[in-house]
Amino acid sequence: MSLRIKFIFLLSTIFLVVVANTFIIYVLDKQGQAKLEAVIHTHDVLDESEKLYNQITNAETGQRGYLLTQNLNYLEPYYAALEQVKQHFLAINRLTLSNPEQQNTLAVIDELVDKKLAELALTVTLVMQNTPYAIEEAKAIVLTNEGKQYMDQIRKHILLFQNIERAKLEQQNADYQRNRLFITRFVTLQIPLIVTLLVFCAFYINSRLFKPLKLLIQNTEQLEKGERPKMLTINYNDEIGFVLKRFARMSDIVYKRTSKLNFQASHDHLTGVLNRTELKPALKQAISTCSKDSKLAVIFIDINKFKKLNDEYGHLIGDQILIETAKRITSSVRADDDVYRYGGDEFVIITHNIAKHRYVNAMITHLLARFDNPFVLEQLTLNISLSIGVALAPDHSLNHQHLLKLADQAMYQAKHESKNSYHIHNNRG
Repeated sequence: MSLRIKFIFLLSTIFLVVVANTFIIYVLDKQGQAKLEAVIHTHDVLDESEKLYNQITNAETGQRGYLLTQNLNYLEPYYAALEQVKQHFLAINRLTLSNPEQQNTLAVIDELVDKKLAELALTVTLVMQNTPYAIEEAKAIVLTNEGKQYMDQIRKHILLFQNIERAKLEQQNADYQRNRLFITRFVTLQIPLIVTLLVFCAFYINSRLFKPLKLLIQNTEQLEKGERPKMLTINYNDEIGFVLKRFARMSDIVYKRTSKLNFQASHDHLTGVLNRTELKPALKQAISTCSKDSKLAVIFIDINKFKKLNDEYGHLIGDQILIETAKRITSSVRADDDVYRYGGDEFVIITHNIAKHRYVNAMITHLLARFDNPFVLEQLTLNISLSIGVALAPDHSLNHQHLLKLADQAMYQAKHESKNSYHIHNNRG
């Protein structure tokens, strides 16, 4: 069986287990949400019924205050309570539409409330006539205690209504708690199963995929460092084994080609010295390690009248001049100095560990002496001269771009002084 099929089977199993458990938890949670909504619904019914009774009481309080004082301010809470009674009764009726038993109880309560409110309205109307007879008639109605009997009946039926809802609420709470407990237990039991599957999957994938990949990475790192990769011990008969075998055969080819490409990437293809792209990082690194007692010199070199020679004798001769110039420069520097082709007919030398300026003078004098002998190229004898500018770190600058610029400026100053000469940058200008 291939590694791909094994992985598909393993991951599919885990996926199905996770999906099945997620679906079961989802269904249970939906049931729990329905049970919770039922609990909230019953709470709302109880709350509205309590508010209904309180507003009837408030209406009665406002009515009594008005009867006793004939102060119109008492009518404001009275009328407000009447409006609230209607709203709360409609809310209770809407919440219990699906419960015939509670609807019957509400019908009785509705009838009693109408009678109570009618009694309150009658007494208020009589007092508002503001005649002794009407006021006495209103007080007589109150003294009959008929209103109190209505309130007692209303309270009795509301308590009956609430007891039914409380019994229902207790059952709904119990159902909801059982649902939550079942989900908790289910999840608690499923976690070890899923963890076991994931651990097994992790070990299996590690042994069949990541361990071989680690071998490949280690060998790739060796290739990146320019080292020849170690021989791989291959014990796999699947796709990974095939890759390891192919990698083992390819590693030698890659190693050889990488070595060649690395050289081509960092060196000028014509002269063989380091190219311009290598100059910036190397110069920054060198500047970071130089000091007053171990200076760094940037030597900027330009071939005098190279364009004229190139135009007069052709690009072939021009290329040979560049090649020979690079050879003579390279043979004139120390082993730990670096030579770069900066561009066209320009070269740069980075010299390290210079204690005093005179060491630079000696080096450049030796370099210029190498060009005292003419170039013999294609039966041509050519006298080649150089203009050289020098800047030192940390004396002149610790910025690599600025240091190159100063060396370039010094080179142009040397070019204007005389051919085959050099100039060291002077901070005083």
